Amino acid sequence: MEYYSENRYNNWINRIKEAKVDLDNPDSIAVFDQMMEDFVVACINILRAVKEREIKKEQAFEELEEMRRLISESVKFEDPFKTDLYDFAREGLKVAVESTKMKLEGKKTTKSFESLLKEALKKEKEGDFDGAFQVVARMGVKVLAGEKLPEDIELPEDGFVLNWLDGLDAINTAMILSEIDAPSSEELDEE
Repeated sequence: MEYYSENRYNNWINRIKEAKVDLDNPDSIAVFDQMMEDFVVACINILRAVKEREIKKEQAFEELEEMRRLISESVKFEDPFKTDLYDFAREGLKVAVESTKMKLEGKKTTKSFESLLKEALKKEKEGDFDGAFQVVARMGVKVLAGEKLPEDIELPEDGFVLNWLDGLDAINTAMILSEIDAPSSEELDEE
């Protein structure tokens, strides 16, 4: 079973190509958020499929590796601003894949979001970008485990960690939406 196909990903690339991006209109960049949400939902569906024993962990890791491959390919758009936004979104998607992988591996952390963010920023400042990425991915594991990303978390002004936090926010949003969409136990009893 394929949870996120190359064709699906290419459809998003084509939507981005067709989109009219206007810096003065935030709605014009919604296609990037929609692409991220769609990708993250696929990650969550992989976790659900493993939990419900529809697929084995090995298959889940293969799916995630294919998703990582898709987003590792750079795409250049005619509009350099679109390319920048795409690259920004792509960094966030890398966090979604890594967080999902870590969750499948059973990795957990008891550290708070705030302390993890401080750790990630410290590593980024020291030039340890891989270490910073791994810390942000651990934050994603917390969200995938059901913890809500604090609304008042202090975001950095720029840098890689900021890009990765966008992926974390996409995970958080998808998890909240999946809770809203999930049938209540009363609805399940009625069926």
